[in-house]
Amino acid sequence: MVMFFLAAFYFSLAPAWAEESPGPCGLYTQADAEALFNEQVSDGVVRTVILPAGETCRYTLNKKGDVFDLTVKVSTTRAILKEGIYDSAEDVFQRQIKARKNSAYAAKTFKELQGLGAGAFWEGTSLYVLKGNILVIITVRSVLEGSFSNREAMDAAHEEQNLALSLKVADTVLSRLAVS
Repeated sequence: MVMFFLAAFYFSLAPAWAEESPGPCGLYTQADAEALFNEQVSDGVVRTVILPAGETCRYTLNKKGDVFDLTVKVSTTRAILKEGIYDSAEDVFQRQIKARKNSAYAAKTFKELQGLGAGAFWEGTSLYVLKGNILVIITVRSVLEGSFSNREAMDAAHEEQNLALSLKVADTVLSRLAVS
């Protein structure tokens, strides 16, 4: 009988524990960011953010007179509900997909991606990944080397590079999330 109550107690807490992952700087560390950029980056700066509610960790590097960065935003269903605008991480994710598909401008850069979490998409500058009750938004603004025939070619190459780097970040973050 005691085992039954202990098991019931454990499983009643499981959803709460599922959202107990390291903060965003624990999910993607300074060492990870330095390996990604192959450059020294700043310490991670953590901020509490809104729309959707959550926390971000941002690493920056200065090069060629510009600032480049990596931001990992983690929004849990718990934080989203507390904010009171959306119903869950999945609600935010689905609304973002719908909004982008319904906008001629946003649809140009929208790409649904397979094999990441419960769903993922690229919206031109950020990668959205849903895993369990957590929405992760990854934004990489990287240094782009090379010369290009025109601005459109440069922008396309930069977007492709930032998506590739964002996917690398996502693999690491998802491997560290404490959700099933």
